[in-house]
Amino acid sequence: MSDWLYLAPNGRECAWWGAAGELAQGDLAQAAVALAQRPVHLLLPMEWASYHLVQLPPRSGRWLRQALASALEEQLVDDVAQLHLALAPLQAQQASGVLAIKRQLLTDCLNQLQGLGLQPKRVHLDADCLGQQQPRALFCQGRWLLGGSAPLRLALTVDELHDLQPLLPDDLHWQGEPPASLPAGSRQHWQALAQPWLQLSQGAAQAIDLRQAEFALRAPRKSLWHLSAAILIAAGSAQCLQYLALDTYINQQTEQLQQATAQLWQQRFSESMDNLDLAALIEAKQQNLLQPSGIALRLSQLAQQWSSSHGALARVQRLDYQPDEGWSLQVSAPAFADLQLLREGLLAQGLDISIESSVRAADGVSARFQIKE
Repeated sequence: MSDWLYLAPNGRECAWWGAAGELAQGDLAQAAVALAQRPVHLLLPMEWASYHLVQLPPRSGRWLRQALASALEEQLVDDVAQLHLALAPLQAQQASGVLAIKRQLLTDCLNQLQGLGLQPKRVHLDADCLGQQQPRALFCQGRWLLGGSAPLRLALTVDELHDLQPLLPDDLHWQGEPPASLPAGSRQHWQALAQPWLQLSQGAAQAIDLRQAEFALRAPRKSLWHLSAAILIAAGSAQCLQYLALDTYINQQTEQLQQATAQLWQQRFSESMDNLDLAALIEAKQQNLLQPSGIALRLSQLAQQWSSSHGALARVQRLDYQPDEGWSLQVSAPAFADLQLLREGLLAQGLDISIESSVRAADGVSARFQIKE
């Protein structure tokens, strides 16, 4: 809940209170210390402004301010260009209330408060904060405030009130002052208030807020540099997240593919050895370290035939086996003549062999050998 700062008509003295309603009084410097770092609503004296009723089209749109100035021009003593006009919400088929205050006066007041570290969220005039339920007269800060549902907003001294009594509404409800000082015939509508200032903070919800047009509070603008940096950071973060998601997806797919390949290999070649290396098998055969069986026996026979067919001149880069189809080997050698010599040696061993996809590389040549069973 916001605290309240109430300026006296002289602009130097003030009062302030919080949710508990305890009133404190002093100058603006003391108020600034007491209200520092707290949200504040500002109450200005009605002596600084005037109140008017105007009839405006509810759909005035962007021409509302021009229409408002034209409607008030004849009612105002001051030049309308020098006034700040704060309008109540437009009511269909009804006159709307307007508060007129000198623009420079309001500017100087807000600048003075800002210099003390105070920036009011809302700004109201005290006589406009008596509520709308009934016409009211409230004695507060040594003067009578008139308003409520009555079509007027005034601040009067006791003498001014008695002089103007014949012009006041008959149904005014009087609050805050002992009956002895009330005008004649007003005691039946009198109500004592121990804390009349709370009536103002409660009625402000229905009052006109002067923070309109050029005096409206606006969120501070961020510099274009900060905006550009924020956009770049957001774009970079999105790109990084995209790369991270893609990398995670690829890793997951790779892992799943490896698992599926391993399962398929186990199903087809349950008797085979892992990481088959033909050269190692040839060496193992020569050293009598391999005792083959099943597919390993076929591989052992191939290794023996390979060794007898000048296989030392070539290097097996990849070896695949498919039942009923035979062997597929990716073989590299220093020259095509070495591959041809190996092929003729394997044919001499009785193997059904063909060479496909022969290519030349920087370090020699390579080809795919197909050996059918």
